[in-house]
Amino acid sequence: FSNNTKVSDLITIDQEAVIQDLNSQKVGEFLKQPTFDKFPVTIWDCCAASGGKSILVYDTLKDIKMTVSDSRKNILKNLHSRFEKAGIKNYFSFVADLAADSFNMAAGNLFDFILADVPCSGSGTWARTPEQLKFFNRNKIEEYSLLQQRIVSNANLYLARGGYLLYITCSVFKKENEDNVHFFQEKLNLELIESKYLKGFQIQSDTLFAALFRK
Repeated sequence: FSNNTKVSDLITIDQEAVIQDLNSQKVGEFLKQPTFDKFPVTIWDCCAASGGKSILVYDTLKDIKMTVSDSRKNILKNLHSRFEKAGIKNYFSFVADLAADSFNMAAGNLFDFILADVPCSGSGTWARTPEQLKFFNRNKIEEYSLLQQRIVSNANLYLARGGYLLYITCSVFKKENEDNVHFFQEKLNLELIESKYLKGFQIQSDTLFAALFRK
């Protein structure tokens, strides 16, 4: 389609198709790697936002029992709307700040797969939003890195032994990516299966970093 095409006039968004950045779609390749001993697979999208990657998980893994959460109540309303259009009915959602020291989930909640598409600097999107680079404070990189570590550390408490965690940022900074991979390996005892940059600046796409771990 040309850039001025109104795609919503041609198809029903989130029902017939999901509009998603190319590299966000490529994250789906990481979802095909885990192997599971039982079904349905229990999934927790712990930073679900409006649910784009949750729908990707649902379409890729099929036989799943899904839980979604986000710290923002309003954005979960968007998720509920998208899920309804996509025909996703059997899921549990809740509002929670995973970075908080007080975060706690009911005992016995263990997941086979956790998706952590964490808040980040957004530097992987700056090819299409260069104004963000001008106003960005580089001290924020350290803040985001620590935030990401807290979120994943709390989420990891509810990852079943042998389960998988997929860590995603839209950042190009080592502090948010490779350094955090090392932190998760050393401090959380997670085994790295694969990590890579999904480079987008040459194909008019966002740049993402993704790392798949096993507990």
